[in-house]
Amino acid sequence: MRWTLLIVVISLAGCVAAPQTRDELKTTAVAHPSLSVVGSYTSSRRFEDVAASLERKWQECYAVRRSTTREASSGARATYTDSYRPQFRKASNSRVEMTLQMTTQGMTSLTKLPPGGEYIVALDLERLPGNNTKLSWYSIRGWTSSWERNKQWSDGKNVACDG
Repeated sequence: MRWTLLIVVISLAGCVAAPQTRDELKTTAVAHPSLSVVGSYTSSRRFEDVAASLERKWQECYAVRRSTTREASSGARATYTDSYRPQFRKASNSRVEMTLQMTTQGMTSLTKLPPGGEYIVALDLERLPGNNTKLSWYSIRGWTSSWERNKQWSDGKNVACDG
């Protein structure tokens, strides 16, 4: 019985491994659509304007720390803090890669986390002809409303961080 339980636990651990790179997040998101949010959108704004708008909004909205306290029925209390870290990389004159990672303090992770924390979002910006910009979004499940806000930000709309 013990060996069976151990084998099941090892097998499950292999299924829920956290992506260790930005590319793994993108591949995992595409391969498991029920566990992720994937989409593309074309903004009719210049590439430089879209990149500047999104970088500004990502710093404003995603460079945050959030603490949560949970209390069990036994009276035990636990507090953990999530810290989000947005990153921007100009891959070329026609491509920008935006990445959001998260670390958690006060909680033990059951999976191996990459340096910098868990990959949450990968957003690629690509210059298109005619002053258009293509956005390609890859994220964990639960980030659908953030994807919608990013589309609005790319169009120059000053939508609030929370909706």
